[in-house]
Amino acid sequence: MSKPYPDTVVVGSHIEVIVFGFFRALLFRKRPNIVLLGFIFTRRPKPLVNWLRGLYFRFVFSIADQAICHSSLEVERYKEIFKSSHTRFEYIPYGLHISVGEDNSAEQHTPEKRNFPDSGGYILAAGRSGRDYDTLFKAVASLPIALHVVCDSESALTGLEVPTNVLLLRNCYDKAYVQELQNALFVVIPLNVNDISAGQMVLIQAMAFSKPTIITRTPTVKEYVTEGVESLLVERGDVFELREAIQRLLGDQDLREKLGAHANAMYKSKYCMKAYVTNLVASLQKP
Repeated sequence: MSKPYPDTVVVGSHIEVIVFGFFRALLFRKRPNIVLLGFIFTRRPKPLVNWLRGLYFRFVFSIADQAICHSSLEVERYKEIFKSSHTRFEYIPYGLHISVGEDNSAEQHTPEKRNFPDSGGYILAAGRSGRDYDTLFKAVASLPIALHVVCDSESALTGLEVPTNVLLLRNCYDKAYVQELQNALFVVIPLNVNDISAGQMVLIQAMAFSKPTIITRTPTVKEYVTEGVESLLVERGDVFELREAIQRLLGDQDLREKLGAHANAMYKSKYCMKAYVTNLVASLQKP
């Protein structure tokens, strides 16, 4: 209903694609172009569910003109899965805004488990999608350092043996989360998936605060950081290598400072909100 009538609309969900497509058809218009932002297609264990979801998203992509993904691997994968659609899949790096240097004080959040003193500082892990907390817990169990885990998902932690030096924070959001991030020595992001985007949000948040990171080596992660420059990368599911990387960062302050400085410079140039919007607008203007 807006005037002038928009050439493009960027939406964040497949439901919005259908709604805008319905009204576009109802008004007999070719515009606006409908762009789905941040699309991720995950497999389900049951074949019937996979088939139904594939059918549904083929319908969605009969409407959407463009879909933005946050890894080039996913772009190629979706081009193959949805090759009969007319949707143009395109990769741009994920980006976000996080308030650095502002007052991020917050009320103390109540931990679920706290058996280990934080006098020597702590390391932080956060997130729920595609996480491998089992490997991380085994890696830190014998180390003299506290690990704080920000995760509100039961499924990501169900059945895991939680070491005594691990503090679970299931209700830690907004300023409380930023406070955890600010005060951490460094951030560890263990992943158990390698075919979809996972871990980028926490990775970029850490980079914004000049925090060194350890993250699982995946094709999508390698598009965001260079090994040994902005982050330390480890093999998926390798307890020994992850433990070694954690010990390395704990014992080398110079390395922590170097990784943090390089990560922050990369955030400012490629992953801040200004860079993200610039990349998005450029992709929308392509023929």
